[in-house]
Amino acid sequence: MIYEETYQYLLRNVSFTEFDTCLYSQLHIDWEGVVQRSLHQMAQGIGTTKKYFYQTLKKLSNKQHKVFIPVEWNGEKKYIFKLA
Repeated sequence: MIYEETYQYLLRNVSFTEFDTCLYSQLHIDWEGVVQRSLHQMAQGIGTTKKYFYQTLKKLSNKQHKVFIPVEWNGEKKYIFKLA
């Protein structure tokens, strides 16, 4: 289920790939909001290149957007999805 706040944010503030990134992430988060897919799996699941996917994550992780927060999780870099 997509919450109204998430829906409005996605419609107004992101590109198609960013939209897909957020929806894919929402499907693959745990109870703490951590995306449980590797960056490579996410890029493949969204259907984009790793390079463009990294640029998308960088944009959505900046201070203006704050959609993703990078964290160290079990020795690997993961992201917390904040719109869920």
